[in-house]
Amino acid sequence: MEDHISGFVSSPAPAATPPGTDLDFGPFWPSIDVNHFRDTQRIGGTAIPDARLTAALIGAVIAVEHDLSAWRADREAEGKAKLEDVAQDTYGTEGRLVLLWRRAVYAFATADLAETHRDVTATNTGQARAPELDNRADDHRRNGIHAVREILGVNRTAVELI
Repeated sequence: MEDHISGFVSSPAPAATPPGTDLDFGPFWPSIDVNHFRDTQRIGGTAIPDARLTAALIGAVIAVEHDLSAWRADREAEGKAKLEDVAQDTYGTEGRLVLLWRRAVYAFATADLAETHRDVTATNTGQARAPELDNRADDHRRNGIHAVREILGVNRTAVELI
C-alpha cells in the first residue's frame, strides 16, 4: 500500500504577545500596550505576527507624531515633559488627550493592517471582500484624522466656498 501525502502543510501559529508588552515612544508620548491594541481593535492573538503588528504601530506613531510635531513643540516649550502633563479632562482614569492620541495611533495602525494583511492564498470569498476591507481601512484612517484634529483643536471638516 502506498502512503499518500495530502499536500497540507501546517506551521505553528505565532504566539500572542506576552502580557505586559509595551512599546515605548520616548518621554513625551505614552507607551502602547500591544495586547490592549489587539483587544480593542479586535485583532486576534495569532492572526497577525507580533513583528507585523509592531511595525504597523510604529508606522502609526510616526504618522501621528508628524501631524502633531508643532503642537508637541509648543507643549514642550510650555514646560510639559509628557502628554499626561498637559491640562486635560479625565475620562475614567485617563486624560482626554492621551485617549485621543491612542485612538489616532490605533486607528492608523488598524488601517495599515486592514490594507496590507491580506493572505495571498485568500479564498474567492476572501478576495470578494477586498473592497469591504479597503472601506474599513478608510474608516479607521478617518477616525485617526479626527482624533488628531481633536488634539489640535481644529474642526473636523474643511469647507471652502467657490
